[in-house]
Amino acid sequence: MFKKLIVYSTCLSIIGCQTIENPLTNLSSNAISSSGCAEKPMVSLSGKDVETVALNESTITKSGQVSASKNIGYTFTATTGQKLSYSTDADVCLWVFSPDNEILKGGELSKNGKYVIQVAAPQGAKTFDLKMSLGLLETASSTPTASPTNNPENTPENTSENNNSQSSLENDNLQPENDISQEQALELVQKWYAAKPRIFAPPFDRDLLNELATGKLYQRVGGEDGSIDWLQKYNRYYTYNKSEITNVMGFSSSGSRPYIKVRIIEELYLQGEKGIDKTNSGEYQIDYIYFFAKENGTWKIYSNEKISDAD
Repeated sequence: MFKKLIVYSTCLSIIGCQTIENPLTNLSSNAISSSGCAEKPMVSLSGKDVETVALNESTITKSGQVSASKNIGYTFTATTGQKLSYSTDADVCLWVFSPDNEILKGGELSKNGKYVIQVAAPQGAKTFDLKMSLGLLETASSTPTASPTNNPENTPENTSENNNSQSSLENDNLQPENDISQEQALELVQKWYAAKPRIFAPPFDRDLLNELATGKLYQRVGGEDGSIDWLQKYNRYYTYNKSEITNVMGFSSSGSRPYIKVRIIEELYLQGEKGIDKTNSGEYQIDYIYFFAKENGTWKIYSNEKISDAD
């Protein structure tokens, strides 16, 4: 079992989101270790199962659920001389692939490019939190941080901010309670989704944005070179067929930033002069964490981070 597994290595070239081929046909050619994990994955990853993450010397955390037949991958770009560290308490199997599709055994690496971490379960279904860094892992507990999506909340063409951001959560036991309830937090997020058709399409309502958002979210959407500026500059806008919160997965009113974790189903389309931009359109089911801050006595959304694509 992998308990507090920490691996250090350095980083390599470009794999992207293509299928990672692992041509394994039977267990006899793929030995099982004492942990219950094979030397190589038993399944291949397809593009939809691989998420791009931006790693640096800060620690980020990704969460997901895997089984022996459904694996998840994270791909990142690194250069020669960097060191990859990762850690998980979950009973899962992990393999790190180099840009030339070789499984890394540790040690200094000599290639630049994209790497892939593949996560599976030795048996059954397992939920995991995986910490990753191109430096030393932070010892304090952390929450999942976001990777940008095509969702306009993360600015379709300018999404670098959230890639390297660290979660605003702190140790709840050491922080006072805030006067926001789960019901209030959920209502605020619901209002946000109801307002998006007016914020990300004419009239591009910045006053409405200001009623609901502050801090990082306001700047990312309504600030200079934010989502609204980008949409207006390129004569584009979003239409929404569906925006629904299907599940509340967590809530805390403690700490410097109270938060709520929700599962969202959203169907949105980026409209342009040539019609729908299909690469930035469609139906998405995503887990998000929303952080809140009080501004002039009113609770607003301070930032939002994607946790994972939901199954």
